[in-house]
This record gives sequence, C-alpha cells and structure tokens, in this order.
Amino acid sequence: MTNSTKFHLIATGGTIDSYYDPDQCTVLCYDKSILPRYLNQHVGLTQEAYMFSQLCMKDSREINDRDRAGMVAAISNSPMQSVVLTHGSFTVFETARFLVEHQAELLGKTVVLTGALRPIDGFTHSDGLFNLGASALAAQLAAPGVYVCIDGKVYLPYEKDVWH
Repeated sequence: MTNSTKFHLIATGGTIDSYYDPDQCTVLCYDKSILPRYLNQHVGLTQEAYMFSQLCMKDSREINDRDRAGMVAAISNSPMQSVVLTHGSFTVFETARFLVEHQAELLGKTVVLTGALRPIDGFTHSDGLFNLGASALAAQLAAPGVYVCIDGKVYLPYEKDVWH
C-alpha cells in the first residue's frame, strides 16, 4: 500500500461481479472477483490506487448476519478511512442498516455500499462501473457513516429501498 491509496474496495458478490448463465437463465457470481481487472482495463485504475479484499461471492439473497458480521470485521480492520463495499441489490439496504447498527465498531469510517442491476462482464450497458466510480468518490468525500450509492445518488440506509 502506498500513500496514493485512496480507498478500500471490499467485494461480496452480487450482480456487479457476476456473469449471465444462459443455461440457468440467470446471473451467477464468479468465484473470484473481476472488479480489479475491470478497474484496470476500463478505468485505468491500478491496484496501487486502492486496497482490495474479497470476503465472499454471493447473491445478496444468500447474505446472512454471519456474512454481515464479517463485513463489519473487515471494515473495522481496514487501515483505510474510506471503504467501498460491493453488494447485490436485493438486500443492500438491509446490510447497510446492519452496518449502522454496528457503527461503533466501524471506527468512524466512511462506508459506501454499491452494486449493479446488470453485470459489468458481458453487458455493454452495465451500470456497474459507473456505480463503482461514484461510490469510490463518495467514500472519499462523504462524512463518516454508512451510505448506499446507486445511479449517481447517495442514500442513507434508512431511506426507502429505492433501487429496483
């Protein structure tokens, strides 16, 4: 990690880190996150500019409180003040509210959750890279707390679930 590192990107799966499986007619999470490769190839952001961790690769409907406790631990153990957590859209607000309930453990960090409605891999018009970039910026500029960033907007965890 160098002084140019600006944020910690933590991957947990979701559509942003998935591919479309035509045999099952659905998206499936990769075993290993593709986000670092996409940030490098399509944005020019090298891993020197951010710290990366992968916690799990799950559809958000499979995320449970044990997974969320792991997210709290990863955030609190991160040396970075700014954290972007990728997550599936179905339960992103539920996870954000869980993080707020454990905010004392987050040590005054700024945490921004984001995801995508379409995978970034294989979809020309995916919202994933835009959401990831907006979230990275929000995590570096917002006051300490927990937020959800989608479609260029930043939401508080207890706002109505607006992303569907």
